[in-house]
Amino acid sequence: MLVNETQIRALIRLLSDEDERIVRTISGKLIDIGPSAVPLLQEAEIEQPEMADRFLSVLEEIRGGNLEDELAQLAALPDGSMDLEQGAFLIARYAYPTLTVSSYVRQLDEMAQEVQDRLGSRASGEETIKTLNRYLFTEQGFKGNTKNYYELGNSYLNCVIDRRTGIPISLSTLYLLIGKRMALPVHGIGMPGHFLVKYESDRYKVFVDCFNGGALLTEKNCQRFLTEAGYGFDEKYLQHSPVCAILSRMVKNLLAIYTKLDEPLKKARLTKFIEILGSDNKESEL
Repeated sequence: MLVNETQIRALIRLLSDEDERIVRTISGKLIDIGPSAVPLLQEAEIEQPEMADRFLSVLEEIRGGNLEDELAQLAALPDGSMDLEQGAFLIARYAYPTLTVSSYVRQLDEMAQEVQDRLGSRASGEETIKTLNRYLFTEQGFKGNTKNYYELGNSYLNCVIDRRTGIPISLSTLYLLIGKRMALPVHGIGMPGHFLVKYESDRYKVFVDCFNGGALLTEKNCQRFLTEAGYGFDEKYLQHSPVCAILSRMVKNLLAIYTKLDEPLKKARLTKFIEILGSDNKESEL
């Protein structure tokens, strides 16, 4: 829909109408206009705080709809082609629409390079993992947020990088993205109730618990955790999680939190995200 700034401003003014039918009609027109209406809606939100809820509702539909389209394109790719990094930052952009993703990509590049520079050309898998763990969890201070486990920021990758704290799946995602840059054989393991990273080469296999300071676990340790947590053990619990399943699990965590916070707009949007990802996995969140 091609409309100019004057027309958009006129539509925005009509959002103050007392007739709900008119408001719904005007909201629909602004949503159809899309991204070009966003700056003017943001401006109106500042100038008319008493109307903020109506403006936010339209902004949510425009931004959320655009992200749905992006996510649908990502989900349409074969899983081997799906990009975990792109998906994780797309989720972050839902809460932080003005996020400068490139600055976080650069930080990930720099972290991976710092670790790579410390490794010799013949470093073993064990040496590589211990060096990476020491860098991330000791020097950089990444850790599990045990004090505020259900805080929203724990689930958004940009916040995890900024604050150096997160939950198992977000810290594991960070680890996977750095590992990918270093061409390491690392995979996400979506156990029920907990998320791990597995390093798996011919000579060295180990599970990394990113929430607990990079603790190294054997398969028997994982079996014990699952049994003690009441899940019992099944080989499928230690299988590699596809990218689609990881992203779906991240969104489900957020959906649970926003449901508790009673935010119906976000709940509805995140439910659509999960439908788009179409993951049939039964993984327990976090």
